[in-house]
Amino acid sequence: DPWNGRGDLEKRILRHVSPHFVEDPLRVLRGMQFVARFDLTPAQETIEVCRGMTPEGLAPERLFGEWEKLLVQGVKISKGLNFLKDVGWVKYYPELEKLIGCKQDPEWHPEGDVWNHTCCCLDAFAKEREEGSGKREEGEDLVVGLAVLCHDFGKPKCTAYDPVKKRIRSLGHDEEGVEPTLSFLRRLTNEER
Repeated sequence: DPWNGRGDLEKRILRHVSPHFVEDPLRVLRGMQFVARFDLTPAQETIEVCRGMTPEGLAPERLFGEWEKLLVQGVKISKGLNFLKDVGWVKYYPELEKLIGCKQDPEWHPEGDVWNHTCCCLDAFAKEREEGSGKREEGEDLVVGLAVLCHDFGKPKCTAYDPVKKRIRSLGHDEEGVEPTLSFLRRLTNEER
């Protein structure tokens, strides 16, 4: 065990072990889904290495495979998304990046901004998916997972403070979310299910 992999596994740490890690940028997304699927904490040096990588040249099918594993197998999907944020790859998914810092009314959303809300929703989805395993048709978990991921993509465009009601509102965010959702999905796959 020259890289102390057993110790990292016991501590639930995800760590790259070779300078060759940078040769395939898909490994960043693989890290994202591993963190979520196995409830791991990424090593700081792995985060730093990932920050220097870009997704240029990756085929959409390869991207989609990692996102599918995140949603269909992730137990702490929020950890995977936060890994994506920590390594700076959220900028390659502007629909997600715009959720960061998008305020919500604290009475209805005490969890904070739309990013945190989406992460909480995805973790709830993962828990429900695990508890209800075997009760759905094939592919349904992916469809529901994508719906949960994208459900508030319209909020950044229409969120505003309502001075009359004295609260933050996002009127029409469902309609405003259609185009960013389609844009996000087109970047991941041309497959129709």
